[in-house]
Amino acid sequence: MKTTDKAVVLSRLPYSETSLIVNLFTLESGLQTFLFQGAKKKKGLILFPLELVEITYYKRGDSSLLKLTEMESTEPLHHLLANPLKSSIAFFVSELMMICLRDNHQDKKLFRFLSDEIQWLNLTEELSNYLIWFLAQVSKLEGFQPEIQSNPPRYFELQEGKFTNELPFLPAYLEETWLHWLADSLQYDKLDFLSLSIPKEERVKLIDAWLEYYQFHVSGMRKMKSLEVIRTVFS
Repeated sequence: MKTTDKAVVLSRLPYSETSLIVNLFTLESGLQTFLFQGAKKKKGLILFPLELVEITYYKRGDSSLLKLTEMESTEPLHHLLANPLKSSIAFFVSELMMICLRDNHQDKKLFRFLSDEIQWLNLTEELSNYLIWFLAQVSKLEGFQPEIQSNPPRYFELQEGKFTNELPFLPAYLEETWLHWLADSLQYDKLDFLSLSIPKEERVKLIDAWLEYYQFHVSGMRKMKSLEVIRTVFS
C-alpha cells in the first residue's frame, strides 16, 4: 500500500552502488528504516542529518525494510549545512534521536518539537547553551524529566531523578556547584536560558551530566560518537 508522510532524516548507510538504507523519524509511524533504491542518482538529494522531508513509500512483502520511492525536502537548511557548529549539533541530535526513539512508536509531540527546533536552529546564532536546553526538553517530552526539589540544588540524584539538598541514599549522584544550570534548563524559556552567561568550561560538563542522567532512563543509551566533536566545538 502506498503511504505518504512527513519525516526527519536521522542517518543513511550505503546499500549498493545506487541505493541507501535510510533511518527516518516519521510523523505517523515514528522511527522507520527504509530501502531507498536509486537514491544516489537523484539530483539535489542531500539526506543530511535533520533534513526535513516528505516521503512516499511501500511496505515490501519480501522484507522488513520499507521501500522508499520518493523524497522531497520541505525546508531548505542552507545555514545549518554551511555552519560547522550547527552541523555538529545536527549530527549530535540525530544520533540522540536514533537512541531515544523506539521503532514504529508514533510520537507526534516530539516530532513537531524537533521539526520546529530544526527550523529555528537553521536561522539562529544563539548556540552556546542550546544543547543543554535541548536535552532538558527531550527529558520532558519523553517523560523522564528530573524533579526539582531544591533550586539551587546541592545534589543531582541520577537514578531516581531529582535535584535536592538532601544527601542521596543511592550512590549515583552528582555534587557540583554548577548543578543549578541543569535545573534552570528545565524551568526557563528557551530564549531566556540561551541568554544566560554560563562559563564555557561548564557547558560541556552540563551536557555530560545530562547524558549521564540519560543512561539511567533511556534503554540502550550508549556513549555517543558525536560527543567528542561537541566537546571540542563547545570548549
